[in-house]
Amino acid sequence: MKPNHRFSKVKLGGVILSLLFSALLFAETTEWEKELENKLPANKKATVVSQSKTDTTGSDWEADLEKDLQDQEKREKGTEGSRGISSPVQSNQQVNRSAQNLMMDAYAALDIVGAWDRNKPRGTGERIDNQLDIRTAEFGFNGAVDQWMRGTFVGAAHGENGKYNFEVHEAWVQFPFLPFNTSLKAGQMFIDVGRLNKIHAHDRAFTMTPIVHEKFIGWESAIDTGAEFSILFPWKLITQELVLGATNGRKWGHSHDAGVQKNNPLMYAHLKHFYYFGNNWGTQFGFSGIRFEPTTERKNQRLLYGADAVLRWNRSNLSEIMLMGEAWYQQEVFPSSMDPVTFQKTKAPTKDQWGAYGFIDFKFHQLWSVGFRYDYFTDKSLVDKNGDPAKNAIEAQSFQMTFHSSEFGKVRGSIERRYIQDYSRTSQEETREYRFYIQTVAVLGSHPAHSY
Repeated sequence: MKPNHRFSKVKLGGVILSLLFSALLFAETTEWEKELENKLPANKKATVVSQSKTDTTGSDWEADLEKDLQDQEKREKGTEGSRGISSPVQSNQQVNRSAQNLMMDAYAALDIVGAWDRNKPRGTGERIDNQLDIRTAEFGFNGAVDQWMRGTFVGAAHGENGKYNFEVHEAWVQFPFLPFNTSLKAGQMFIDVGRLNKIHAHDRAFTMTPIVHEKFIGWESAIDTGAEFSILFPWKLITQELVLGATNGRKWGHSHDAGVQKNNPLMYAHLKHFYYFGNNWGTQFGFSGIRFEPTTERKNQRLLYGADAVLRWNRSNLSEIMLMGEAWYQQEVFPSSMDPVTFQKTKAPTKDQWGAYGFIDFKFHQLWSVGFRYDYFTDKSLVDKNGDPAKNAIEAQSFQMTFHSSEFGKVRGSIERRYIQDYSRTSQEETREYRFYIQTVAVLGSHPAHSY
């Protein structure tokens, strides 16, 4: 039988035609890809080429990492000269969300004080009512507004004569990240002078206010509305900060109203130093100056000069030694008087007062501490009935013991012996008083930390 050559030729022709068709289709596809690539922008071409190279080699990740590190260093240079910042800004116009603390801290603090004088109640002027009372009930909010601004609001209610008076203690905003290690604060605040003035009553290391602070400022703190500028100097051996402030000067100390209109603002300065000795020892000391007008008369003014210091040793909050003290000198200048006949000016005598206190506290156990404070105050302008300088002084010795249930609570008991000498009076030139105090403090929520 003869083979079917016709079928074989047809089969061979079909194979050849299929190969030719595949070749033509491949050629057309190549031309189409070339046209598409020519139509792409230059940056797209570079991306495609880069991706193809990366996919083939897989070795460009080191170059990308190096580039990211260089970009990070450039962003960090943008924060040089500012203080208190924890993460770099990306640019002058771009918001860095990682630098924001979007969670606002809120807290409430209760300060319950019982006071008893063996002789008789002294009235609310010295906060001695011979009763147990809620001295202050305080609540506050603080946090970051954005990466440039922080804000604080603190309100408090005080118990006086069986009534509670609510008032705004602090309401201010702060710009802590200004260039050259500077900071600006504006609003109502506890002005930054001395050691105690910025510390709320429930946070102080003792129950009652030192005599010199109570005489010059009040039982609480000097609160006013204004602006405060501070600069942190770039020294290496010692940390030094200068605070300059100006406020309305309408009120001074504890007040429930807007105060009296003044001709000039209250102005103050506080130069602070911090030095770490090593072995958990550190000290902070400073010098303050204040000028304000107690009345509407422009020439009637008070000048305060103070020095404050604290020395601390701390061992992991298990034991601590703290020595603290302040000394203040106040001079009140009165306007001169003129004789209407001779037209001669007579300079009025100044009122000079000074005082100081020293306090030592020893935390011998994680839960217990004992402390002792000495107070002294004198008025050098007092005179007796003959017009001669009268000997006078107030001395006090206080002993206290504190139970620290935690960093949020404490119970403190103290006893004070006070010796008062005043020979400008015609009777009871010397008296002695014994006072007893019990204090309980409870903090609910996230209470902000105080400075050193």
